[in-house]
Amino acid sequence: EEQQQPQQQQPQQPAPAAATPAPQKKKKITNMKLTSNRKIPRDEEEDNQDEEAIASPIIEHTGPHHRRKSLMPANKVFDKTLLLRIWRSHRHELHAAMQGLRTDVRQGDKGGGSSAPPQASPVDRGRGGRLGGRRDDVPDRSSFGVDMSKNMGGKGKKESLLKTSEKGYKVQETKSLTRQEKIQREVKSLLNKIAPDNLKTIVDRLANIELYTAEELEFVIRIIFGKALLEPHYCETYADMVFALKNRYPEFPPENEGEKPQTFTRVLLNTCQNEFESLPTTFEATQEEREQLSAEDLQLELHKRKQKMLANMKFIGHLFLRNLLAVKVIGQVVHDLVGIKEQLPEEHMIECVCELLQAIGHTLDSTASGKDLMAKFAARLQDLKRSQGPDNNTAAYSKRVQFLIQGLLELRGKGWTKKLFKEQAATKEEVRRNAMAEGRKMAKGAGTDAMFTTQVVGMRPQYLNEVANQAKNGGSSQKKGTESNITWDQKYVLKIAQYFSDDKNVEELCENWKKGKASHEQTKQGVEWVLDHGINFPGKEEAMTEVLVSLLRGRAISWQHLTDSLTPYLEGLEDMKMDVPTVDIFVQCLLSKLMEKYQKDFNAALIKPLADQGASDFNWRVYCGTFKRLSPPAVSALMEHRELVSMIGKAKKIDTAHALRRALQQDHAI
Repeated sequence: EEQQQPQQQQPQQPAPAAATPAPQKKKKITNMKLTSNRKIPRDEEEDNQDEEAIASPIIEHTGPHHRRKSLMPANKVFDKTLLLRIWRSHRHELHAAMQGLRTDVRQGDKGGGSSAPPQASPVDRGRGGRLGGRRDDVPDRSSFGVDMSKNMGGKGKKESLLKTSEKGYKVQETKSLTRQEKIQREVKSLLNKIAPDNLKTIVDRLANIELYTAEELEFVIRIIFGKALLEPHYCETYADMVFALKNRYPEFPPENEGEKPQTFTRVLLNTCQNEFESLPTTFEATQEEREQLSAEDLQLELHKRKQKMLANMKFIGHLFLRNLLAVKVIGQVVHDLVGIKEQLPEEHMIECVCELLQAIGHTLDSTASGKDLMAKFAARLQDLKRSQGPDNNTAAYSKRVQFLIQGLLELRGKGWTKKLFKEQAATKEEVRRNAMAEGRKMAKGAGTDAMFTTQVVGMRPQYLNEVANQAKNGGSSQKKGTESNITWDQKYVLKIAQYFSDDKNVEELCENWKKGKASHEQTKQGVEWVLDHGINFPGKEEAMTEVLVSLLRGRAISWQHLTDSLTPYLEGLEDMKMDVPTVDIFVQCLLSKLMEKYQKDFNAALIKPLADQGASDFNWRVYCGTFKRLSPPAVSALMEHRELVSMIGKAKKIDTAHALRRALQQDHAI
């Protein structure tokens, strides 16, 4: 029983520095919890309730009517929870050691120095925080990064510790640039953005650059050539760009009478010859380089030279594949590198030949003359592999070069079929397809082999055959009017899809689709373009699904085209949702429109990739979302479609229409 003291309204005084504490209002011990007379907030009270079971003070009885509070816990261990409770009970009291202390702005900030007025003490700031209210003066942070030793007390000029290097980037005015500098700046800015997806745009912008002399044309080609050697990963892309530019630049008159005019192809051939002739005869570092460069820098410099040399061979090979270089040029290059001479060729020359022949070997073997030439090259490489050194006891070349030759000969024996690991630049569409194919292989237990693709190296690009066919049929195609100008590509397909979205004219859509005269593979590609556009662009789901349904109704495409194109998406639908969150919405929209339109005639093979996955909650949610979009008559008709009911039921392990209807009703899908 405690003696109750009447509460008096007195202002709270800070505790003196003496050991004897000032008389304070008594505090009660309620529910084994130390509290004060102040009202505890709700959240703080909940925290205290969680802390009760951890530590609690001990109540010592000193007499019949008196009790003394002891903060010593039962286990005699002051843990952080008990210390926090003690701090909370005295949080608004000022400790004697804190009396007379004040805060001030540090030296160098606004208001710093000895003349700064003293700040208010923590007690006078109110009760808004641990030490009081919020500071009214925020220190100036502008001195960060400034050497304080040079402007102590805020005096003196601020000097930045960061200094601009001599080779630092400086913005130049266009007016001060020469003609050649302007061309170089414009060409390089376009080449820095090149990718397989925007190749056509880059080609158009490069073609719009006005060139007035053959020297300017040669300067542009040298920039392109140098950029291709620095980025061998985009070697094929640069070769495609050069092929597209060959007829976009004008011819320039020759420098001397009787010579041929300076065309893009001729200047390109001269540039290739100059680059080839500039190849180093040896890769040994000179004495000057050893003295100026460290061992690591020297090794890095030699590695860069070698990569540039191999990229040069690879780029020359791709120019040959695009009919920009003749076969005799390739023969001359190989002869200059590894031809029979007094001395054996250097190892880096053999590496160049192997890189070049790997890039063009399949195309050379496809013709009779090229096959004979390739046989001579292979025989020469075989002799070099077996050649002996000066002492006739050791091989003339290292094991690495011998294996390189052997690998090339074995590649030819396999029909130039090689495993590749993403060493070529690809469009976003190709990257997406490769990722989905890799995921399917990994799911089937392919392991690390799923990351590799098997391709035939050294083939001519497919579009060159189309260009050749158009050249053969040029006379007859011109009589057919505007239809001869149609190019079946993604731009054309999406253009007619947009026309249909605006006019809703099914006949015009099917007519424009058939004007492209697409083959089976091209039609499948066109359907994939429409699917990609609807999946990757939120808000286009309805429009693109209407395009596909209308094409199917107009018999511009078949169920087989739609099934083949949609299968890769359905096989990796759940994984794709992580990258494209709206992909399931597009699938629901497409399936619902097809089911609503065809009902009993719906081709159930379309959803076979989902059914093959067996029981799946994700696939069941896709089906539920599809049925929510259907009308009651369509649902009734689909329940009589036995094959469809069987495939949908696999996601829920259901095999009857009655059970399927009941499951859909339970999930509020119908």
